[in-house]
Formats: sequence, C-alpha cells, structure tokens
Amino acid sequence: MSLKNLCTAAGVSKATLDHLLYGGTGYPPAVRIRTESATKLLEFWPTLDDYVDGAVVDATGTRRRLRALATLGWPAVAIHQRIDFVSVKTIENGRYGKQVTARFARAVRNLYESVSDSKAENHGVTAWVATRCRNHAAGSNWLPPQVWDDDTIDDPAAVADWTGACGTDRGWWMHTLQKLPMCEPCRTAHEEWKAEHRGLPSGEFQVALMASRASASSRGADIADDARELMRLGCDYEQAAARLGVTRNHLQQELKRHPETAQAA
Repeated sequence: MSLKNLCTAAGVSKATLDHLLYGGTGYPPAVRIRTESATKLLEFWPTLDDYVDGAVVDATGTRRRLRALATLGWPAVAIHQRIDFVSVKTIENGRYGKQVTARFARAVRNLYESVSDSKAENHGVTAWVATRCRNHAAGSNWLPPQVWDDDTIDDPAAVADWTGACGTDRGWWMHTLQKLPMCEPCRTAHEEWKAEHRGLPSGEFQVALMASRASASSRGADIADDARELMRLGCDYEQAAARLGVTRNHLQQELKRHPETAQAA
C-alpha cells in the first residue's frame, strides 16, 4: 500500500507515518509515537478492497477461484466476457500465477461470488464448451468451490476441506462412502488410525473399523436434516452452520448431496 492509502485506511496522518518511518531533518525514525496512533496502526490489516487497482497482491485466492470456476465449466474466454479489462491469456495465467493486481483479484472474487453456486451452463456458457472445460479441470486435479471456505480461500496456509472433517479418520470414510476425491490429510489420518489399532486382535480390529465407518456413514445426512430443522425454526445458513459446527460451504454441499425426500408434516 502507498503511504497515502495507508493513512486513509488506518486513520493516521501522513506526518505521523513520516515521523515513524523516516524521522525528520537531522532526526532518525521515531522510537516512540502517541498511543492513539500506535493503536490504530496495530489494529489495521488491509483487505483486498483496501488496495488501489494497480497494487500487486498474492494470487492464492484468485488462483483457487479461477480453478474452481473451471470445475464448473468456465473457460477463460467466458470469464473474459465478464472481466473484459484483462486478456484471455492473463486469465489463463491467473490459474497458475503467484501475483496479480488488486483490480483483477477483486473482479475474479466478485464473479466467483455471483456464479459459483451452479454450473456454467446456467450462466450462458455453451454446454459442450463447459463440458470440455470441466474435463480439463478434472484432469488437472483442480478443486471445486465446495471445498473452500469463503473466509479462508485467500489464505495460503488453508487446505481444502471436502467433508467438513478432513484430517480425521471419519473424513477418510466420508471421502470413501460419498465417492469424493481423497485428500492427503484424510489419507494420512486413516493410516494413523490403522497404525494405532494394528495391535488389536483381528475380530476387535474389524469391530473398530466398522464402528469408525458407521460414524461417517450418516454424518452428511444428519447435518442436512438438522440444518433444515434449524432453518424451519428461523436460522439462516450462517447461523445453522455455526450451530452444527461446520462451514457455510460445507453445509450447502451436504444439503445438495442429501435433498429433502418428503415434505414436513
């Protein structure tokens, strides 16, 4: 961020930042500043909307969103029709890049938020084009929107969560039973579970294995049923997800996987 933008966003004066960073004529940078100014600076951390258009930012969230859109059938050409200030080549490169401009990142984020709940065909992309794009995404092992939480998709340290329980043995079973692509944290967790139980007699091991499987077999359906009941009582998606201890994205995915089969009495 430029100092001018930082001053505006954090609510401190340019003189304060100059004093803190550079000092003055014949004086070194400050070693002390007013408590009020220090508090404002320590409490501020920029979001994507705080950057000027040309600022260069980390591309993690943009890369994940563009790849997720590809799994829904969005080729670069179709994205370019919605974000026409960047070229098709720039969009294609965005699926692999490490840095992008803030303007591009915001445009991709806004598009993703508006179309990531359904296939590209529902937004005007030709069916065969969308199918070809999805096949390419599948061959590249790109991840769909439902594995990312909106609050952490921009975090380079965040990992995809397919099940709401990834990184656990239950998550491994949920992958297996729901025929979801297996993630490495769940693969590792299942191997650790087997190692911990390897000393059991064969019969006891099988009982423990089946109990572990059973704990995951109805998890998704239970979440969907409980969420619908909470929403009938007045909760919205965010509140229901919080009550059930899952992310909003995971809740929405379970509702899709387990549609309501009968109307409530």
